[in-house]
Order: sequence, then structure tokens, then C-alpha cells
Amino acid sequence: MAGPHENPKSEIPLPKSSVAIVIPDVGAGGAVLRVSAWYVEPGDSVDAGEPVLEVMIPGVTCDVPAPIAGTITRLDRPLDAVVAPGDVVAWIVPK
Repeated sequence: MAGPHENPKSEIPLPKSSVAIVIPDVGAGGAVLRVSAWYVEPGDSVDAGEPVLEVMIPGVTCDVPAPIAGTITRLDRPLDAVVAPGDVVAWIVPK
């Protein structure tokens, strides 16, 4: 079975209380953003503001924080995926 980084958009239904983790505007000015690292996997607990993934533009990396404290339920983008501000990349359920 593929790991969470190779199998985005799991078929597991999301709880109604799920909150999206969204790529923020990192001031890239239209540059291509890529998911360069995941720091979490489904089932991991995180605190609000804790980095959950890293995005990269040429020469610069930026951590994306968890918007709330909770448990990661799903990763929707694999490593090296191209993303843009506003894209949902993962889901978290509040503690």
C-alpha cells in the first residue's frame, strides 16, 4: 500500500469538523510553488502554528503552519506537487 505522500486525496471520508490547511500567500509573485517536505502524516497531533509542510520557490523555502491544534486526517498533495496560494493541501480535526 502506498504511503500518504504517494497517495494523495485518500478515500477516507473527512469528519464534518475538519479544517483545511491552505497554502498562504507567501509573496511569490506568481512563481511556481512546490511541496518540498511534509513534516506530518495522517494521525499526527499538532499545535496551532506548528509547521506541517514546507513549500519552495527557486532559492526560497517557507513553512506552512497548522491553522489550529488538532490531528492531521489527510494529506491531499504529494511531495513535489505544484501548489498555489489558496490551494487546500491537507486536513486537520480540532483537538
